[in-house]
Amino acid sequence: MFDSNRNLVGLDMGSSTIKLVELGKESGKIKLLSAGIVDNPVLELKDKNTPEAEEKLAESINEACKKFDIKGKSVAIALGTTEVIFDYLRFPVLNEKELAHAVRLEAEQRISSDINEVSIDYMRSGIKDKDGQENILLIAVSKEIAQKKVAVVEKAGLNPLIMDVEPLALLNCLLPLSDEPLKENESIGILNIGANLTNLSILATGTVPTVRNINFGSDKFTSFISKETKLSWKEAEQLKKNTEKLKQKISIPDMLEKLTFSFINELKSSIEYTHKRSGESEECKHNRITDPRIKKIFLTGGGCFILGIDNFLSKNLGMEIVRWNPFEKVQFSRSVDDSLKSMGYLFPIAIGLGMRTV
Repeated sequence: MFDSNRNLVGLDMGSSTIKLVELGKESGKIKLLSAGIVDNPVLELKDKNTPEAEEKLAESINEACKKFDIKGKSVAIALGTTEVIFDYLRFPVLNEKELAHAVRLEAEQRISSDINEVSIDYMRSGIKDKDGQENILLIAVSKEIAQKKVAVVEKAGLNPLIMDVEPLALLNCLLPLSDEPLKENESIGILNIGANLTNLSILATGTVPTVRNINFGSDKFTSFISKETKLSWKEAEQLKKNTEKLKQKISIPDMLEKLTFSFINELKSSIEYTHKRSGESEECKHNRITDPRIKKIFLTGGGCFILGIDNFLSKNLGMEIVRWNPFEKVQFSRSVDDSLKSMGYLFPIAIGLGMRTV
């Protein structure tokens, strides 16, 4: 088994909850050494971008590490915001130095803000397409946003060793744990519906993944429930998690229809774009959503607890959508509470971050 003091801690600072995982390996299998989830204390503050908010968040992370016996001090964190820029580039196959220069030059043309105030990274496919070009995923984010997240982790007494973006952390969780090998001319995806933001990642063979952060979250359902039932936000949030009681209060199918129209269209657009980039033939161009090359999309996040949302998305997208709990593929240490297994839908980002060293 890995020495837990040397492993990365996967730290997912979500807008609603904070998730931590520490992973190791035993007999070739991923093992959960420690993990936990706590409410994000910033939810109680009107202004979430103040030094007070940072202090509360850091204190909560520090206390969670002690509570759940997180031994590691080096952490991997992820940026989850619609302000993260994803773009897709194509270059002749270049060495790393040449490619880094080319990506920066292209970013200067595509990003409207001052390039010196933006952190730039990229992911390469390593595969030449039929034109001898390599697909590159450009990732850019404001340095200020990144620095604030780093500052919170440091205030919590931890060492932020790796920074990722949420859609790529999801893929890092999905691919080793899904038992779904990616075949030629197929795509596989993961959709994580958080409280305020949804992450979408689709990976097709021979290219970089399609990734998006979509401004949609399960808080929209809470607001709808609160309005329809005249309950407080807190009461509506509790009701949202109680399927049987929720069915008695509102029509869940009506709620899904009313709230997800633009969300569904954004998902369709992303799926179509994946097909286009992966070389869909002309004869299929009017049938992209039902193209069998999209094998399956795994549904995670707090939003997947809404009754029937998997079938609703499957019907509207014309493909298989399945709820996916990554904890079902992970061995639990004796010290980890077994009740956490049912909450694995909330942990894919933290797991993907923690697996960077497993």
